Amino acid sequence: MKIFNIILNEAFFTHNMLQIKRNQWRKPQESRDIQFRRLKAIIRHAYDYVPYYHRLLDSVNFKPRDLKSVDDLKKIPVTTKKDLQENYESTITRGIDMSKHVVRFTSGSTGTPLRIVRNRTELTEVNASYNYSFLECGAKSTDNFVTMSGRAESIRWAKKYYRINPLRISTTVVPTHISGETIIDTLQEIDPDVISIFPSILANIFRYDISDLNPKLIFTIGETLTQHLRDLVKDAFGLEINDVYGSEEFCRMAFECNEHCGLHLITDYNVFEFIDKDGEHVTPGESGEIIITGLINRTSPLIRYEIGDFGIPTDEKCPCGRTWPIIKSIQGRTDDYLILSSGRKLSLNNLVLPVLKEIESNIFCISQYQIVQDKRNRIAFKVVKGKKFDPEILSRIKKGLKAFFNRLAEDIEIHMQPVDEIPMERSGKRRILISKIRQEN
Repeated sequence: MKIFNIILNEAFFTHNMLQIKRNQWRKPQESRDIQFRRLKAIIRHAYDYVPYYHRLLDSVNFKPRDLKSVDDLKKIPVTTKKDLQENYESTITRGIDMSKHVVRFTSGSTGTPLRIVRNRTELTEVNASYNYSFLECGAKSTDNFVTMSGRAESIRWAKKYYRINPLRISTTVVPTHISGETIIDTLQEIDPDVISIFPSILANIFRYDISDLNPKLIFTIGETLTQHLRDLVKDAFGLEINDVYGSEEFCRMAFECNEHCGLHLITDYNVFEFIDKDGEHVTPGESGEIIITGLINRTSPLIRYEIGDFGIPTDEKCPCGRTWPIIKSIQGRTDDYLILSSGRKLSLNNLVLPVLKEIESNIFCISQYQIVQDKRNRIAFKVVKGKKFDPEILSRIKKGLKAFFNRLAEDIEIHMQPVDEIPMERSGKRRILISKIRQEN
């Protein structure tokens, strides 16, 4: 029976891989039709079998038959992580045997981790989405593949489930909590062809001798990717980073192909909305909060889920020919902003502009940086020195930030702080911007 299940699982995996690869070239209307059929099925299932969503839809007098188009989704209230945590038992499909399901947890980087439950079939679809995004960018099953993961639990899970597919990608999972020297030693020993890594960990390796590393592909995951890091990788390895967007709650949601024109949204598996502060959909080119409805997981479905990120959708077309829509960039967490004395909120993108030119012109001066706000009128700009560090760059960055805040008529104290290391969060990630007063707002 075990052998039969493995064969069945691998057949289903192959089917999903082929389906995604075929659907990425379909006409846009065909892709929308596929997505809408799956959306109707997940809404019907959630209403019939998931008590939380039955109550939620009833609260706004919405029945599955009322879903006439994807736009009708906005009639359903948004669900937050807090909603799911407070109603956990009622967000799981009634009558399932939990012993036959896999329970995963979100990183908990913004609070209490969230439990996500999947059956083996759904897990296989998740694996198909991950492998698809790597293979489409040129990775091969014969490549030596390294994933830099943040948590011991993630490593145990990866070792157990990464190979539930016929591709047999040889994956070594390396924890990020080990020292930089150990990471470099490990990478040099493995000599990876492909690296999947948090941007902050990738930035850290440029403090060391990387002359023996010759990856052919680098994928960044889990954090905001800066132009500074893209420049570092291009200069050191002659490579363009392929950024990918995924989460524990869903699967691989978007990926950057080798044309590097943005991230392709995998509409077979999710419905994406980008909304403004009033809950209305933004126009292409505008930043919006990302709301996602998953189309895979019926065990613990997520409908109009507030994932906590901002992104910029675009109506541009990619030269690669894939017809899936594109998101121009992921801008970071919704709580990655400063709250100033005037009440003005500034995102990471606002703050990067005054220092971007300086950092790009001196890419090996600074390995990592982090902006921390402890008062409404005070920030600390922490930097980890790069191998070509020039102390004068700190005064130039401070001058640029001062001029920026003066133009906004904001009086801000700026403290430049060289540090040996920027600490990780428990998820293994390092945030670029932290406001310690955001809970006051």
